[in-house]
Amino acid sequence: MSTTAQKVCIEALSLPQSSRAEIAERLLSSLEESMDAGSERAWKLEIRRRQREIREGKTKLIPADQVMRSALRAI
Repeated sequence: MSTTAQKVCIEALSLPQSSRAEIAERLLSSLEESMDAGSERAWKLEIRRRQREIREGKTKLIPADQVMRSALRAI
């Protein structure tokens, strides 16, 4: 990740949740525009697989605040 991207990320993570959600939505939307049908189908399958693993208790969920702290320490 470039220095500029790291700075943007740190700034974004300090925003209120609603602002972060809006930014995330806009970023994801910009990526979706470039996705082809095959990759979109693959992501849908992956999402379903992960949902199934969560329902079946095969996956340990980590609270978002813990993930964010770890991510900030990493950069």
